Amino acid sequence: MPAKPDDDPSVFREPHMLGQPLDLSKGDALDEEPARGGPIEPDDNDNSVRDEPSLRWQADSLGGIEGFAQIVAARRAATPAAVRALVLVGLVLASGPLAVLCAIWSQLGAVGGAGYFAVAFTVPVVEEMAKVAAVLWLVERKPWILPGRLLAGSGAIIACGAASGLLFGAIENLLYIHVYFPDAGPELARWRWMVTMPMHAACSTIAAAGVAVMWRRVMREGTPARIADAFPWIVAAMLIHGANNALAILLSVFGVEPGS
Repeated sequence: MPAKPDDDPSVFREPHMLGQPLDLSKGDALDEEPARGGPIEPDDNDNSVRDEPSLRWQADSLGGIEGFAQIVAARRAATPAAVRALVLVGLVLASGPLAVLCAIWSQLGAVGGAGYFAVAFTVPVVEEMAKVAAVLWLVERKPWILPGRLLAGSGAIIACGAASGLLFGAIENLLYIHVYFPDAGPELARWRWMVTMPMHAACSTIAAAGVAVMWRRVMREGTPARIADAFPWIVAAMLIHGANNALAILLSVFGVEPGS
């Protein structure tokens, strides 16, 4: 017959307050929440019972239970270099077109004053988030796919940002020159290729640098990603992009049509 539960309501009867380690094998009898949580899903990287605050003090004794840091380390070791390379190429190829679609969506129905507002404020926010959205998701959910060394992984993230910005700029330039304004003079093409495209590459590189900062903390401290680490960099990219677009609007007011 199982032992009768202790009726003592004192906080000192809480398992993490006891002088001996918590026996998870008796968790169902103790009615402990972590033990009743069941097995961890393979992709549930940031909800391991090993990372519960009440269990961290005895984490070394929790044999067979993986925490976030252990999951990342094991999967990093099991991921082939070829898979990492293919994922990075896929990120570049997907990020540019995705950002273009998001940019088109952000400007739908925006005409007149609303159009100017969208170009100067809405578009920079949407585009800069879209250009790094894929690599940001990867860092949050599958950080082990990036190269393991801090310098190599950070470089890969920043390179993805720069390449996605260049690809985005090229696609957008072709749309502006050949679809939106096919009758525009050579000034538009020069502005797009010499100013706008480098701006897109620079801004997405800055935003990606923030994602790299976020990833380095994940790998260094063995804790889930925090968007707050990348946020200042992404905001800086948005502000630079917005300033560029505001300049383009100002020039158009004075009779110059450089594009945005």
